[in-house]
Amino acid sequence: MEEGVVYGREGVSLFAQVCSPQGATDRAVILVPGGFGPPTLDMEKRCRLYAEKGVVALVPHLRGRGKSEGKVTGCLKEAEDVALMARLLPQMGIRRHAYAGYSLGACVALKAAALEGRARGVAFVIGPVDFAEQVEILRKARPDALKRWREVFGGLPEECPACYARQSPLPHAARLGAPLLILQAGNDPLIPSTQACRLRDVREEAGRKVHQVALTREGKPWTEPLTKGRACLRPTGFGPLGEDHLVLFPDLHHAVIPAMEALVERFVLAWLR
Repeated sequence: MEEGVVYGREGVSLFAQVCSPQGATDRAVILVPGGFGPPTLDMEKRCRLYAEKGVVALVPHLRGRGKSEGKVTGCLKEAEDVALMARLLPQMGIRRHAYAGYSLGACVALKAAALEGRARGVAFVIGPVDFAEQVEILRKARPDALKRWREVFGGLPEECPACYARQSPLPHAARLGAPLLILQAGNDPLIPSTQACRLRDVREEAGRKVHQVALTREGKPWTEPLTKGRACLRPTGFGPLGEDHLVLFPDLHHAVIPAMEALVERFVLAWLR
């Protein structure tokens, strides 16, 4: 059954799609979409699929997108909004919840989980940790996009370095107590593999063990050499699902494929048991 919840913060009305299973459950996953627009049809499909597996799924329309009011701020107020929504879950009978964030939504999910402190796990799917580095890539690849970034982030990095520093999820990653699954595309044109490795380094410095794996598009072990920025991965194999993982798909662009979705589902359902 699909429905929605409306909540608010700072006078801004916010909306989240809710997909509920047939029977009663106290488990939920928060699916955080990426980009500067409304949730895609793929996010709505994920919402329904989790409901079919007996888990309540929520897809927040981040502020300034879809059915939510407010102004887009990137990975700032959006994270605070989602953290508030998570704190309201007990009113829906939810006792256990996890996050799966995609692209920009990965940053929002990680920050929200760190802010509210009760999540059972976070899947960080092809997400950024260094927005200033992304701007430098855009200057060469998509200079037309810089106007939108200046509007959202309050300027370009040289105009407002602090604007970009506070967007990063890395400080929040150090405080996150739940297990973290990092999924990275090795050929992502906007988010280099080294950003995922920086996120791994922060987790390791915080005392977390991070298992590292390289997979093909089909989800099989990668057997070729890891080159260029992909070489920052130190393959160890999978470990217990309750511990951190960094999984790299070396030949994948900025896309979510079935093998990646299967990993997210596997970890999320394990965290919620």
